[in-house]
Amino acid sequence: MLLVANRGEVAVRVLRAAADLGIRTVAVYAEDDASSLPVTLADRAVALRGPSPYLDIDQLLDAAEGCQAVHPGWGFLSENAAFARACSERGLAFVGPSADILELLGDKRRARELAASLGIPVLDAAPGKFPVMVKAVAGGGGKGMRAVLRPEDLDSAVEACRAEALAAFGVGDVYFERLMPSARHIEVQLVGTSVIGDRDCSLQLRHQKVVEIAPAPLLDPLLRKALHSSAMAIASAVDYQGVGTVEFLVSGDSFAFLEVNPRLQVEHTVTEMVSGVDLVRTQLLLAWGGDVDFTPHDRGAAVQVRVNQTSGGVLSSFGLPAGPGVRVDTHGYVGYRVGTRYDGLLAKLVVHGEDLDVALNRARRALREFRVEGVATNLEFLHTLLDQDIVGATTDFVAEEPVSGMRAPLAGTVVAVDPGSVVLEAMKMQHVVRVSGDVLVSVGDTVTEGQVLASGAGESDEDVAEVDLEHVRPDLAEVLARHDFDRPEAAARRHARGGRTARENIADLCTSFVEYGGLAIAAQRQRRSLEDLIERTPADGMVAGIGVVNGQRVVAMSYDYAVLAGTQGMRNHQKKDRLFALAQQENLPVVLFAEGGGGRPGDTDHSMVSGLDCGSFHAFARLSGQVPLVGVVAGRCFAGNAVLLGTCDVIIAVEGANIGMGGPAMIEGGGLGTFRPEDIGSLDVQVPNGVVDIAVASEEEAVAVAKKYLSYFQAPAGAQVSAGAQAHAGPQAHAGVPSPNAQPSPAPSGEPLKTILPDSTDNFGSWNCADQRLLRHAIPENRLRAYDIRALITTLADTGSVLELRQGFGKAIVTALVRIEGRPIALIANDPNVLGGAIDADAADKCARFLQLADAFDIPVVSLCDTPGFMVGPDAERTATVRHLTRMVVTGANLTVPFGLVILRKAYGLGAQAMAAGSLKVPQFAISWPTGEFGPMGLEGAIKLGFRKELDAIADPDERRQRYDQMVAMAYEHGKALNVASVFEIDDVIDPADTRRWIATALAPATSRSQGKKRPFIDTW
Repeated sequence: MLLVANRGEVAVRVLRAAADLGIRTVAVYAEDDASSLPVTLADRAVALRGPSPYLDIDQLLDAAEGCQAVHPGWGFLSENAAFARACSERGLAFVGPSADILELLGDKRRARELAASLGIPVLDAAPGKFPVMVKAVAGGGGKGMRAVLRPEDLDSAVEACRAEALAAFGVGDVYFERLMPSARHIEVQLVGTSVIGDRDCSLQLRHQKVVEIAPAPLLDPLLRKALHSSAMAIASAVDYQGVGTVEFLVSGDSFAFLEVNPRLQVEHTVTEMVSGVDLVRTQLLLAWGGDVDFTPHDRGAAVQVRVNQTSGGVLSSFGLPAGPGVRVDTHGYVGYRVGTRYDGLLAKLVVHGEDLDVALNRARRALREFRVEGVATNLEFLHTLLDQDIVGATTDFVAEEPVSGMRAPLAGTVVAVDPGSVVLEAMKMQHVVRVSGDVLVSVGDTVTEGQVLASGAGESDEDVAEVDLEHVRPDLAEVLARHDFDRPEAAARRHARGGRTARENIADLCTSFVEYGGLAIAAQRQRRSLEDLIERTPADGMVAGIGVVNGQRVVAMSYDYAVLAGTQGMRNHQKKDRLFALAQQENLPVVLFAEGGGGRPGDTDHSMVSGLDCGSFHAFARLSGQVPLVGVVAGRCFAGNAVLLGTCDVIIAVEGANIGMGGPAMIEGGGLGTFRPEDIGSLDVQVPNGVVDIAVASEEEAVAVAKKYLSYFQAPAGAQVSAGAQAHAGPQAHAGVPSPNAQPSPAPSGEPLKTILPDSTDNFGSWNCADQRLLRHAIPENRLRAYDIRALITTLADTGSVLELRQGFGKAIVTALVRIEGRPIALIANDPNVLGGAIDADAADKCARFLQLADAFDIPVVSLCDTPGFMVGPDAERTATVRHLTRMVVTGANLTVPFGLVILRKAYGLGAQAMAAGSLKVPQFAISWPTGEFGPMGLEGAIKLGFRKELDAIADPDERRQRYDQMVAMAYEHGKALNVASVFEIDDVIDPADTRRWIATALAPATSRSQGKKRPFIDTW
């Protein structure tokens, strides 16, 4: 069974050919095609729905149930590779070339490139030179084509071609060709890689062919051979299968490739008449795998004339010519209602004769026998055209029809005739056409594009009213009023408590912002008036949209605590779902201001029972690991709001914030006691326990830190290494020019970080740094003395670039985002002031999550190691040390980003290996400062454990102590960095002032991220 995925005359042609072969058929029809002839000819007919039904792949494939093959006809989806591929996936034979060939040849630009690669001339359009031809990349039939003679006409021509191509073929792309005037349009017919014949299609009106002749007359034999050879070369290059046509322009003895139509052509009939090859039968036999003989036999000449409708209506009379050598292909019949929605081809008159003179006379006679009443046609135009000498004519032979009145700019139905204007309706839209003179149409008439509407030769003399640019129409005034979100009383209450409104925070975060769903209101119309909801629940308590931060787009959203306490309502859940989907599709970071009280019980406009099918939490969690997620909280944040906050990669909390999985009402409802909101999850709990990454003093500071955090993920993936890498650089700017975005020095160690990037920053190529010679003195000569690791990091990193995360939690390791020569780096460092730098369970968890964050977003890692190892002992084991510490080891071992190791001082045992991502040979470089000391465990402990018997055998305590000190000194000498480097366990021992050069040079940039995720998600803990 065969599905004919088309309409009109071509559907009739294919249905009849299939019936001749005994193949059962299925036709499809749109609502306005229900009475068409294909519906009655097919064994089964399936209705299609929608505005573009013949372009709806899913509907067409559903209609093909029980079929073995699909014939696409011409136009519509006949050259659509996606359709051919979809047919194949459904197990249907596509009657035509493969999807890959359609993808290549159906794209006219790629087909031109192929022809040029084979040495076939093409019409290249020189930039800025006119005239040019604008052509649709897909489709054919003259649709989506405009000749442009002047530069000022180019934009409008491109727009018109795109619109026409999109409507006809579903693809709106266009390209340019050099216009070759006074040329002939010659086509070569293919079956597979064999040439069946050629034809002349030069007689065209508005790029639509009206008369075709086969074989092409007055063609030099050598030129004909060159055209055939070029067509065969293209077909052979792609191993062409099925029926197709290669088109050329010919001028004198030269020619140029135009395009390939990898499908059946409207004018295939004239080639059939002179070659004796039934091309549609051939197509079907090839699709069914039958024996096919398509050897052409030259037999005289043939002419095809296209009879087109120029208006809609009902065919009250439809008399067709007959006689020897006359063939008419049509879908028309008496009583058929002819619409104007599709191509205007009504019938094809095809005649054959022993030579071209006989064929042309026969065509003239047959045209006189045509009788069409009920709709207007081009028959009179065709009579006039064939009475002229058309043999050897060029494409500009047929002049545009003279304008003898005001013409319709589009096809449609006349719905009103007013003084000075005619109103046309098309696709549910009305178009006013200004006219003068006598109006020639009436209300209810269906007109085609270009049809004369009135006798006047120009616009009416009526003055065109000037537009008052300051005037605001009532419809716009209503919209502007609804977008006035200013609520002075609510803002004043917010300011009185030292806070800012949701819109103020968004405005501070984003340099530009477009809001989604600003007109939404709470879903409470069953219990409150519309006026009250508009006034009191703007945006349903959530400001959400896409903004620009540091010069790049982000999704920004803020619960509005002034609207129903920032609760989660039905509409703002829908907004979140919409924005989360956009973030996923376009890889946009998300900044969420999460203040609010969780779920809202007061919404009534729904049939919800439990609400557990809400998808917002799932959608937001799915973004983890794909895009940076930033949570900002001031005030109270409970229940569902806290869940969204906790999903974020980083939580920035303002002093006085409270964060909890349940607020007072939920706690009391659970029988767990009565508490004030400020008693739940204050920052003195949530900072040291690791929930909050960064604590700040104000919402202003929170926004500034959010911008700074995002900047590490918005910077280029890798920076150029400067000559010498400024190993001893002082505070001068990179490249010798102070950066317009230069940042102030960071706050003293231990204080909240307040330095930020200006919100207009989009250039991270400029940087400053401290004099790197200071690093030579960062670690005391006395190996037992502690030092300030944060001061060391501040000196090492670009000035003002350090942003520490979770400073109050897992204090034995510092985790910070920094920059080295403008390049983002994820830095981990042991803090000798906490547990002597030993790694406990909390520090390991903190470090493991930070490494996941860096890995997910391709930020290289630098590890500054100074650790005596993991924490051990009974107290440590009560914290599940075995699992937590190995979590850091497992995460480090599976990093995919570049990793560099710098040993500052101690590098002992498994703790040092964890800081090295598992081994000293794993990092891209493992270097040490001169203060570095190495060992499988703490050297004192190693001596006591390894030499216990020897030491116990010394009876004199002083002598035993002296011997012990000697052994320790020997062990330190053995484990010092220089000795370790001598056996190449590390790459080098360096001058500390040279550390930045090693990082900038040896740490390879991470590869650019592709869309999607590297890691399934980032641990929330």
